[in-house]
Amino acid sequence: MAKHQEGKEYLQPEQSYIDRYDLTTINRCLDSIRMFQEVYKKSKEAKELKGIPDKEKWRNVSLMLNHHLFFVKASSHKEKERTIQEWIQKDTEMQDKYDNTPVPSYYCPDCNIKMESFFKTLDHTTDDNKPLRMLFFLKCPNCNKREGIYDDGKIRESKPYLCPECGKEAEYTIEKEGKVKKWVTKCNSCGYRKEEEHDHEKWEKEWEEEKRKDKELLEKYRNEFCLSDKEGKEYVETLEAMEVAVVVKEEEMQKHDTQMYADSLKLKKTTIPDLEILLKKAVEKARYAKLEFEKPEIGQFVNTSFSVQDTDSTRTDRKSSQELEEIIKETLKDTNWRLMDRISYRLGYLQGRLKGYEQEEDMVKLVTKTQKPPKPQEKVDPEQYAKYSHHNIVQLARMMGKHDAIRNIRKRRLEKEPEGFFLEPSEGPYQCAICRRYKPGNGIWWTLDEVYCDDCRRNAEAGVIPKNLKHEYDDEGQWISEWQIKDRHGVHPATKGKYLREGFLKARHLKDSDGTIYCTIFLVRENKEFLKKHPKIEKPEPTITKKTTGDSTSKS
Repeated sequence: MAKHQEGKEYLQPEQSYIDRYDLTTINRCLDSIRMFQEVYKKSKEAKELKGIPDKEKWRNVSLMLNHHLFFVKASSHKEKERTIQEWIQKDTEMQDKYDNTPVPSYYCPDCNIKMESFFKTLDHTTDDNKPLRMLFFLKCPNCNKREGIYDDGKIRESKPYLCPECGKEAEYTIEKEGKVKKWVTKCNSCGYRKEEEHDHEKWEKEWEEEKRKDKELLEKYRNEFCLSDKEGKEYVETLEAMEVAVVVKEEEMQKHDTQMYADSLKLKKTTIPDLEILLKKAVEKARYAKLEFEKPEIGQFVNTSFSVQDTDSTRTDRKSSQELEEIIKETLKDTNWRLMDRISYRLGYLQGRLKGYEQEEDMVKLVTKTQKPPKPQEKVDPEQYAKYSHHNIVQLARMMGKHDAIRNIRKRRLEKEPEGFFLEPSEGPYQCAICRRYKPGNGIWWTLDEVYCDDCRRNAEAGVIPKNLKHEYDDEGQWISEWQIKDRHGVHPATKGKYLREGFLKARHLKDSDGTIYCTIFLVRENKEFLKKHPKIEKPEPTITKKTTGDSTSKS
């Protein structure tokens, strides 16, 4: 990009715009670092955080800082090309206006001689929505009269300078001594006087010093805070995926945090063999016999035809069909199966078709045909939504949205069942917080803090273990599991057996309904002497590697 050698230079080399933008990014990042350093400093002095080690505080602040810097760098790179092109376009227009606007033809009103231009400038008094204007200062070669003329031929109006004290017209003069200019405002009415100096030489030195510091910042931090094209693409894609993730999580919340979704969880997902047993029992009770199923059709849904014989000869064909339909609908209302069409009847032989639903959204539709989940307003571009809908971050947000919605449903249920409740058979499997076994929903007892399997809950109710136990990794450390005796406390299984026989180590054995021990735990409050002799073996924390942010991020 060529530089203009004469006149005002609005348009600069492209690199100057890149440097200008990168400096903005660098300063934003450095300001963020200083801000989080101040947060860490205040956290060390905060009374409410007194119990948290400084190392943990610094770790948390560092994590938040790195998270924040990611957004700053990603958003900055995303807007970089567009912003720079806007700057170049604007300066190109200004340069073109300055270089190529012809001098307006204007004649001296006293001498009737064409006035000549001795200075020109862009009119910066107009706002951004108005077109650019050039202002030319003309003088008469004969009488030296001067006038300001815009490029459209309009005369520049000179407004009197008013005194800031009394509001009357004041004198405004410029005095120059070398490179020092002095602006003097004097009011003859009230005596107000103000002098302002501008030392151009001093200003030049300050300007050169500022440019030197900017150059140092670019050399020191550009590679760290200003992303390359490859890095920038990765960062921006992650940023855009996170924007979609926010919307997707909200969608999942609205989709699942509804009464009809809660009702759909109560539907029992019944297999074809179980379906046959269920229906056979119901129809035989009503004097229908020989229930048979044909080979199912497997597609989006599972469709299967069935036949049955009516052994009650007193029923008419219409009554036989109606009663069988009512029996089937009532029997299947809490399952994932539905009667597809009307049942046909021919001489005591009845036929029909059933449809089985497997997908979650189809199960929801079974609960109600009239209600529909609310659809959130579009908050991201549809193309962006489609592009990142299967991104790992978006998939995680989808799971979190569903998890939070289901948790909200359960929390509302706790209002009526404050002690907790068993989940629905269709939910799960879930892992028990105590024995770590997986069980389906109807084998899991849910509370706001933890989930227990039916066996562990029964042991808690019987007093074998306390009711308030939480997961073994909980910070309260109420208990330790059997595997931790060796791995966390370094005690050999043979030594553990000896301790148990001597009573030095006290165990709580959890038994299933058959009386078989399925889990053993050790309460901390009952084994203080053992833990004193065999304290937890502290393992070094994994090293957290991160890109350095220079000296400005050190704790000192």
